[in-house]
Amino acid sequence: MSVPTRLGKYDIKSVLGKGAMGIVYQGYDPHIQRTVAIKTVRKDLMDKELTDQFLARFKNEARAAGRLHHPNIVGIYEYGEEENVAFIAMEYVNGVGLREYLERKVNFEFGQLRQRHGPAPASAGIRARARRRASRHQARQPHHHGERRSSRSPISALRASTRPNSRWTARCWARRSYMSPEQCTGRPSDHRSDLFSAAVVFYELLTGEKPFHGNVEALTHQICQVEARPPSQVAMLPLPPAIDCVVREGAR
Repeated sequence: MSVPTRLGKYDIKSVLGKGAMGIVYQGYDPHIQRTVAIKTVRKDLMDKELTDQFLARFKNEARAAGRLHHPNIVGIYEYGEEENVAFIAMEYVNGVGLREYLERKVNFEFGQLRQRHGPAPASAGIRARARRRASRHQARQPHHHGERRSSRSPISALRASTRPNSRWTARCWARRSYMSPEQCTGRPSDHRSDLFSAAVVFYELLTGEKPFHGNVEALTHQICQVEARPPSQVAMLPLPPAIDCVVREGAR
């Protein structure tokens, strides 16, 4: 699919990322003169009988996230549809995602980690606010967390929506690493699932590796039945013992 030059009122400048169902673009609002990020989903990639249901969910997530106002939540500006594309225009965050640090195997001393990424593991209050607006993630992952080039570290309040076709299954394994026991077994989930996923992200940031490993079956078993090794025993750099309690409490 070629890169469009325009979506709604927004000029498209570049591609920021790609997913199974769409692309995230960097755009520009010529009326307000501000840069935005535009998350898109392609209608032609959806199962026809589920298109209306998926678009309604996508729109509802935009509506719920758009009601949130917090310094550490990415702002939502607009929902729109154009031909085969539905899109959400949101605040553009000029910074680095946690996934980039993890892929580069960056080792932080605990003092650096607390200073640079404290808002990510300490965002339970932010998620509580998002829950009250009916915006809960399926499984929060490192790329949902970003670090601004200033002191603010925003997270996305948009849900990691379940893809309604087979293209989603190829990505299920990677996302499962961050799922809670309830999500792995198909049981109803609440705010504790968000906290569990945040604890897994925090664990990975502290140690450089995920707490659970293996194929889908092994991951499911470990997430539901096994307590991960304390991060202080895995990390290359020393961590205060109390951090083990913080991660353990988040994963309950």
